[in-house]
Amino acid sequence: MIIWSGWGFLVVIFFFVGCLIGIPVGEMISKDSDIAMSAAIIIGGLVAGLGSFLLARKIESGQGRAYIDEATQQRIVVKPHAGSLFFIPTRYWAYVGPVVAIAFGALVMTTPSSDAVAADPAEEAAAAPAEPMSGDVVAPVPAPQAAPAN
Repeated sequence: MIIWSGWGFLVVIFFFVGCLIGIPVGEMISKDSDIAMSAAIIIGGLVAGLGSFLLARKIESGQGRAYIDEATQQRIVVKPHAGSLFFIPTRYWAYVGPVVAIAFGALVMTTPSSDAVAADPAEEAAAAPAEPMSGDVVAPVPAPQAAPAN
C-alpha cells in the first residue's frame, strides 16, 4: 500500500530529523524523561511543519505547464504538486504536523511513565513490612516505666 505520493515521504524524514534534534534539547530542558520525550516530539512536529511548508512553497511556486484542450481550445495550466502523505497534501502537513505533535506531546507529558505506575500487587506485598495476622501470636511489649523521683 502506497502511503505517499511525490515528495510526501519527506514529511516523515523531517519529523525524524526534528526528533533527533529534539532529544538532546529535551534532556537539557528537564531531567524528567516524560518532559524530555514530550519536548522531542513537539520539536519534531515543529520541524516537520516548517520543512513541509518550505518544501511545498518551493515546489508549488514553480511555473506550470500550459496545455490546450483540443475540444474547447481553452488553455489549461497545470502547476507542480508537492505530493501527499496519508492522502493529505504536503502543504497541509505544515499545519497538521505541529498540532498533532503538540497534542501527542501533551499526552505523553500527562501520562505517568512505566516506572511511576504501581508494581504488581504481589511484589508490593512482599516488599511491605509484615503485619501480624489475627491468628499470629504476638509477644507483649512492656510499657515504659517512669523514672524514680529522688
